[in-house]
Amino acid sequence: MKRQWIMVSAGLLVVAGIALPYGTGYLTEQQWQRASQEVNGSQTWLEMQVGRYDRGFWSSEFEGKLLLRDPASGEELSVPYLASVSHGLTGSLTDFKPVNGWTPAGESWFGDDAPRLTAETRLWGSAVAELTVPKFSITDDDNVETVFGSGGVVRVNGSLGADAVDISADWPSLVIASEEVDLRLSDLTLEQEMQRLSGDIWIGEGTLALQGLELMPANADAIMLRGLSLYSNSEAINDNSALDSFITIKLDELQLAGDTLGPHRIEFALKGLNVEAWNAVSRSVTDMQLAAFAAENGDPTAFQQQMQAMSDVGESLQLLAAAGFSVGFPDIHLVSPDGPLQGKVLVTHPGAAGDSASQLIMPALEGEMELSIPLALAEDNEALRMQTAPLIKDGLLVTEGDRLLLKATLKDLVLNVNGRPIPLPPLL
Repeated sequence: MKRQWIMVSAGLLVVAGIALPYGTGYLTEQQWQRASQEVNGSQTWLEMQVGRYDRGFWSSEFEGKLLLRDPASGEELSVPYLASVSHGLTGSLTDFKPVNGWTPAGESWFGDDAPRLTAETRLWGSAVAELTVPKFSITDDDNVETVFGSGGVVRVNGSLGADAVDISADWPSLVIASEEVDLRLSDLTLEQEMQRLSGDIWIGEGTLALQGLELMPANADAIMLRGLSLYSNSEAINDNSALDSFITIKLDELQLAGDTLGPHRIEFALKGLNVEAWNAVSRSVTDMQLAAFAAENGDPTAFQQQMQAMSDVGESLQLLAAAGFSVGFPDIHLVSPDGPLQGKVLVTHPGAAGDSASQLIMPALEGEMELSIPLALAEDNEALRMQTAPLIKDGLLVTEGDRLLLKATLKDLVLNVNGRPIPLPPLL
């Protein structure tokens, strides 16, 4: 009896080993069709086309085309590809290759190796796309330029049908060399988590870091950056009707003309941005671009389209202001040879309700600005001295010890700079 059960179990495993890969292949085909529809319906600049699909038990092959489209000009770049699919028990691995190869005919950018683009999908919908680029060297004889690097990896992790994506990248080195200037990048990394909030608005957290950047002109001093990073964080508030977004840029060190300066820091903050209104702004700006493209191609209705698009932009900005928001740079800290440059710039709109929501935007704007720079920096730098001298003469910059100061506020269409009121026209 026990032996019979063993034989039955072995038979079931054999059947499963044959049937499951076939089922996986069937689901993989359906997933790619659905993924193409979702990508094509979510934006206008990329279109995925899946053509012939030959599905087998253990493997499949299909062909397709990527269309990269510029929404403003209407120009398209077509990239046909072939894909080989290996079926497993719980998922499939798809290997993509351009029909025309990774390099132009007669070129050998990657030596004996080649880039590899794969996508791993699972039955439950998760997917990981990975692009691996080997060491490469590209020479442009016409412009006497060479681009070479160590290669790198870009990975996108998400789920089919879900509005969440994780992106990571690791690029150890890249060099762009020419007769005029050399540019060297070292240790570029990216980690980004994204979730679609609504329409074209995504929220999440990410860090872009660059360990080193060297710009070496042939006839000027070299510029070197060390420890450059950009951190961003966006989160939904008020039951997903608005969002807050923050960006911090840091630079540990700047080397220029024998000076080593740092650390530097700039913060950007956007608070209370209405999601529905910002989507309306984005759509109306896109309509303006399409209308401009139509005008260039002689569309007789282009002028009417442009007028409508401009009207839509104005209305969507009013909706944005009516919901209220604040935007600016709450912290600016840069280091010069003569000392730190410090400041902040903040602008807020309290919002409006009822009939007041359709009024002009600027009268309700409020803001503040502070700037402090070393006096010696303005005196020793001729170009900067020519810019600051008129401001000092008019009282827009005041001297306090060894510093030049500017303090300004905005309220009721009056910009007050160091006690001097400057009326502003209601442009919006």
